Amino acid sequence: MRLLVFSDIHGNLEALQCMLRDAADRNVHRSICLGDLVGYGPYPNECIELLRGLKNCRCLAGNHDVAVLWETSPYGMSSAANEAILWTMEQLTAENKAYLAALPDRLDVADMTFVHANPYNPRGWRYVLDRKYALRSFAATRCRCLFIGHSHRPLLITRKSLLTIDLQAVSASMRYRVDDTRRRIINCGSVGQPRDNDPRSCYLIFDSRKQEIEFHRVAYDIEKSVKAFHSAGLPPELGARLFKGV
Repeated sequence: MRLLVFSDIHGNLEALQCMLRDAADRNVHRSICLGDLVGYGPYPNECIELLRGLKNCRCLAGNHDVAVLWETSPYGMSSAANEAILWTMEQLTAENKAYLAALPDRLDVADMTFVHANPYNPRGWRYVLDRKYALRSFAATRCRCLFIGHSHRPLLITRKSLLTIDLQAVSASMRYRVDDTRRRIINCGSVGQPRDNDPRSCYLIFDSRKQEIEFHRVAYDIEKSVKAFHSAGLPPELGARLFKGV
């Protein structure tokens, strides 16, 4: 099976469409979105509806998806993010709000676990970027591969021993063999708001037969997306950061 894993679309329709077109040429069988379909970007309904129309695709809840439903407060976010959440609340259709409300926090499939941020406190929204939170995540699961998003930075964390881990940032499009018994945390990066200094969308494919993880980067029309941010009246900094991937 070839499994497409992606996250953090954030209402960026242009990025999502380009990513899906790229993945369609790579013989993908199933898809899992790790959340944050909305927030920041100008096309929340369109992104939700595009994902809802995909065959064999499951989605999880992200912190922005939860915030637009007032299940958590948006006021703990930055002022620009909070403004975008309040704007998104006004745009979402009742049907799409119901869809977001039904999204689960965690998915366990075979020897894989999928969450938006972390498995030990899914709605605490802690980032898994260092040894402390990686070890907590390993302790909260028994899977061999844990797939996460949330930080918008593609990352591969390998458990080498009980208390030793290896953190490896992923740059460009790369392949990694995972055919040993070591446990791993894999961050798939972001489709719509990359923050690793690479403005291209990021996603991954897990090939269970080859036991290989492929990271892919996809260029899209950022200027077109930024114009849509401006037309919607969203904070300009949310669009401007797309050019640098920060």
